[in-house]
Amino acid sequence: MNEEKKPQGSAPDNNIRTLHTERIKGVDVMVNRDIEKMMAAEQTDTKDRVRAVDAPEVKNEKKQANGNAEGGQAHRRGRKPAARPNNTEQNSEVKDSTERRPRKTKKVIINANLNDDQVSPSQSFIANPLASSQNRYRQVSQVKSGKGGEYRLKVIPLGGLGEVGKNMTVIQYGEDIIVVDGGLAFPEDGMFGIDLVIPDYSYLVEHRNNVLGFCLTHAHEDHIGGLPYVLKDIQAPVYGSTLTLGLLKGKLVENKVNADLRQVAPREEVEIGPFKVEFFRLTHSIPDSMGMAVHTPVGTILIVSDFKMDMSPIDGKFMDFGRISALGEKGVLLLLSDSTNVEKEGFSESERTVGYSFEKIFYSAKGRIIVTSFASHVHRVQQVLWAAERTNRKVAVVGRGMQNMVAISGPLGYLDIPPNILIDIDKINSLPAEKVVVITTGSQGEPLSGLTRMASGAHRQVQILPGDTVVISATPIPGNERTVAKTVDNLFRLGANVIHERSAGIHVSGHACKEELKMLLNMVKPRFFMPIHGEYRMLYKHALLAQQLGMPEENTFILENGQILELSRRHCRINGSVASGIVLIDGLGVGDVGNTVLKDRRLFSESGVIVLSLIYTKQKKPRIIAGPEIYSRGFIFEKEYEHIIGEMKEKAVALCTPEKLADGNIHDLRNQMRNTL
Repeated sequence: MNEEKKPQGSAPDNNIRTLHTERIKGVDVMVNRDIEKMMAAEQTDTKDRVRAVDAPEVKNEKKQANGNAEGGQAHRRGRKPAARPNNTEQNSEVKDSTERRPRKTKKVIINANLNDDQVSPSQSFIANPLASSQNRYRQVSQVKSGKGGEYRLKVIPLGGLGEVGKNMTVIQYGEDIIVVDGGLAFPEDGMFGIDLVIPDYSYLVEHRNNVLGFCLTHAHEDHIGGLPYVLKDIQAPVYGSTLTLGLLKGKLVENKVNADLRQVAPREEVEIGPFKVEFFRLTHSIPDSMGMAVHTPVGTILIVSDFKMDMSPIDGKFMDFGRISALGEKGVLLLLSDSTNVEKEGFSESERTVGYSFEKIFYSAKGRIIVTSFASHVHRVQQVLWAAERTNRKVAVVGRGMQNMVAISGPLGYLDIPPNILIDIDKINSLPAEKVVVITTGSQGEPLSGLTRMASGAHRQVQILPGDTVVISATPIPGNERTVAKTVDNLFRLGANVIHERSAGIHVSGHACKEELKMLLNMVKPRFFMPIHGEYRMLYKHALLAQQLGMPEENTFILENGQILELSRRHCRINGSVASGIVLIDGLGVGDVGNTVLKDRRLFSESGVIVLSLIYTKQKKPRIIAGPEIYSRGFIFEKEYEHIIGEMKEKAVALCTPEKLADGNIHDLRNQMRNTL
């Protein structure tokens, strides 16, 4: 970069704190951060600055206006700016491009009237040379100031960050709220007796009168599975595609929940209070997936949740690249994008390749074929049906979730079911083994799923036989690896041939890999970026990827569930948090089981339990009138250790002195017994 050294011995100029450059209608503007101290100095040298504007050294001066990485340092013509860390290659690239394509510019000094308490050194704007050179990402300060500095727009993730599952995001303008998705997650190891996990939605309950609607991206469980519980407490319209609402309706009926379901199509816009929500088509592992552009008075938030750029989709419906690019050209304030596969290089494979692998397996298998996948994976089930038709096999569907999906997606036209191919599960034993295919749930090792019960010998209608081929067409969700491995081991013990490796080509991801994520960022060119849908390392690497493409680090935001991202027209910041966490579903109970109950269950599973009971009286002469009796479960076998039980009874009686019984402080007495025994 061209630099002019400051004469030695000159005193530092404290009148100028920070300058930065912005492009405003083709004019490079230098903004002074401390006008009151600068005005006197500016009056003496304004003419000289205007006179020198066409000089070659002034043309190159704008590259020095990127500020100082430490902030709060003086930056003006004639003083060497501090170099921004890790930008050596970027700076040289800007220099080269500027020298090859010189252009005549003029500078204007604009005074910003900011007080000392409005701008701190740590908040000073540092431009990204590569980005400003290529005009790729819009440069903004994160300091609340001037016009457009009022933070009225909020994005609050209640689930889906730092994890895979239970996706739910609040978008709030003023007091008005819309909610994007409402999913669930499967219980982790140690959540004994828990069936499902959903986000803590107490923030929505507190503001239930301000919730204007729910907008859904697609019908996977981690995006709609929690709504049957949330909609019991919050009455608001639900917007989604035909298949998404069809599958959601089945869940609502099962849970006896009434809801206002409103169908929308790609390229359709819906006015919801101050929000105008525009839907557009995405490609994913389930039909009718959509992203959305939420147009607000502050700016546009673009939500591209689960997606991949599949150039040969099963249903022939492509991702709407045209509309996404048009939105990017118009200007996107904030992009929220899927981070699941940011660690995987290249591009994701097409879903159609799985069908070729299925056909090879179906032709070579000599016995029955049992295929398991996610119940909502319509495209995967479609390819099983096509492969079965080509190999002259009949198909039985096992598992309530899978049966519901087939019953709903078939009549809606999302599943092409060949005639006379489906049979009842009770008829599979009457057909030759080489003529049978069974589609079931259980790809994640869920305890009550069809495949898990088959592997443990507990399924009433399907027993695994030697010679059966089991195809697990999915990869374990993080946290489910152990249960899936246990299921696979049990299947091998029963004599089945289990195909579960990714190398067999039986599963491809429905999420974009690194090169696809780059393409999206380059199409949209958002002002701010917030990675979503992934564990924390995925979010971090996605933010880093955006920075490598030229986005300033201060314009990328990695949030935790519950944190509040506030936006104005030009600025963005993380400010505060709301209640967040998890709600545990145990049978029919919602939120009945908390951390204390889980802790007790974990303690019982590890150490067992001892129960002591006795009856005493405080009247006249305080004494024990019955007991004590001691019961042990999971601790010792009572018949073999009766001497230990006897010793425990003696200690309990010794603690129950007349004085303590007369005192009546049962809490203290209980604690003493617990500690002693």
